[in-house]
Amino acid sequence: MKSNFYQDLSKEELLGTYLDSYYPKIFQDTVFKVERVRDRHLQHRGVDLLLKSAVDGCYFVDEKAQLDYLNTALPTFAFELSYLKKQDWRLGWLLNQTKLTTIYFLITNICPLSGKDLSKGLAKIKITGIYRAKLLKLLAQKGLTHKRLLALDKEIRHNNIDGKIPIPELDARKEGVFYFSKKNKREQPINLVLKLDFLVSADAGSVLFEL
Repeated sequence: MKSNFYQDLSKEELLGTYLDSYYPKIFQDTVFKVERVRDRHLQHRGVDLLLKSAVDGCYFVDEKAQLDYLNTALPTFAFELSYLKKQDWRLGWLLNQTKLTTIYFLITNICPLSGKDLSKGLAKIKITGIYRAKLLKLLAQKGLTHKRLLALDKEIRHNNIDGKIPIPELDARKEGVFYFSKKNKREQPINLVLKLDFLVSADAGSVLFEL
């Protein structure tokens, strides 16, 4: 197993350039202005963009992109619950209360114009905006409180259950499952994999842009 961190970083930079050209079009008929964050400290706290409005104030946006699945229109998105760093357990970004994120921009269906080469431009892309507070409230209403999610995370690691793991709180076909990437990723993340249609229909967010 190897980490794709540096390769993904290069892809993220390329993708960020394209996204910056789309955002003015996405928000041109709204009261919002988008500003990319360059401060590393803020980025580590889950802020890639500032979505500013004189009326509604400022939202902190964390861009999450499915860069491991180019040319694939997945109906789901993985929300990180935990991972390992040098074999030490770390809290994932979904439950990490030090993060400032108020909105996730989930970037899916990323299709370069040529193969998997993002430097050639994009043929397709989809951006779904999800409010973090609404998502956590929706999960809590399903019985997946912060405490319950941590307990399930601990149980999965203890039992060494690899791959897809259905849970009673969610309809596996329509809502979501857990997924433990024990064998194919060095960081061995445990993710809550949720259906995008479920999140949108539950009013946790909406599709912002589709190319």
